[in-house]
Amino acid sequence: VPTLATYETALANDEILDIAVAVFDPGIAEADVDENIYPEIRRAEATFIARELALVLDDQGVWGASRVVPSADYISDLVVSGTIEQSDGESLVLDIEARDARGRVWLAKEYSGSTSRYAYQQTQRVKRDPFLGVYRRIANDLILAFKALSREERLAIRNVARLKFAQSFAPEAFANYLETDESDITRAIRLPAESDPMMSRITAIQQRNHVFVDTLQGHYDNFSGSMDAPYNEWRRLSYEETVALREL
Repeated sequence: VPTLATYETALANDEILDIAVAVFDPGIAEADVDENIYPEIRRAEATFIARELALVLDDQGVWGASRVVPSADYISDLVVSGTIEQSDGESLVLDIEARDARGRVWLAKEYSGSTSRYAYQQTQRVKRDPFLGVYRRIANDLILAFKALSREERLAIRNVARLKFAQSFAPEAFANYLETDESDITRAIRLPAESDPMMSRITAIQQRNHVFVDTLQGHYDNFSGSMDAPYNEWRRLSYEETVALREL
């Protein structure tokens, strides 16, 4: 399991980016018993894995807020989405994409990890997810992408995210603030005045939206917490079946 990377120096408040992790695409539509794939489990894993990744990102202490959101369409400074390509208790393969509010891709990469039977024999004192290494590699790559940005780029991401949210509520009022080029990269061509009353109302709406999404985190936490024990037992048994099938 790699060490979790962080930012070495203190960041200015206006450079801190919020990050949203969308509930993953299960990557399967129908049951395939021969391959130990069940849609109900995959759909549960889609939420569980997103929450585990969000917890690791939160541990980095770099992001303003790391939230699990229902869809990759959620407007945030940075949105991480993914598809579960394989999950059988022995191996986890995730196809990850991270894109900032401007539309620029930070990550588009497949991450994989394997575990052993010892990962399912942990005591409560040292309990951790068997695939923690996968989540930490994703988080470390995100930090590398973040470090490569200049201060101007970080501020630009925040401004575009703020204006995109404003456009979603008042498209006519904020129609001429953003411009998207032929590469689908969005930039702010002008900013509203600090005393703009419309922007003040939009900011208040955005704050209430954050409160609503933060409330959702409690539901995601309860869901993942309730499935943690039976899910790990299923992964342990699935691991044994996977190994036995390969030996046969």
